[in-house]
Amino acid sequence: MNESGMVQIFVIILAVLALIIVLPALVMITIPAADIIMRIILIFLIFTTVRGYIGNGILSILISGVLIYYLVIKHPFASAIIYVAIFFLLTLQVFSVVIFGIGMGLRKF
Repeated sequence: MNESGMVQIFVIILAVLALIIVLPALVMITIPAADIIMRIILIFLIFTTVRGYIGNGILSILISGVLIYYLVIKHPFASAIIYVAIFFLLTLQVFSVVIFGIGMGLRKF
């Protein structure tokens, strides 16, 4: 079996995944409406996640406010990249393809 072909496929898969992960930041820079929509999605995501872990109350609102300020207002592009990398790709189980490819490359025939 040609093992160098497996490395090339793995590099191509990583390049495509990197492009998919960086794509929301590029869209946010070029299209202002997409920037606003992504920020709204991030605000709802942060608020519901904090409320789910801490519950309803003042502490939940304070922590949500601090996280929204730093993640949505100060660093929206990095937050969008992290959101797509973690939630979107893991939800669609795209990384399972990479893990399968690594496992197939480690097999000895």
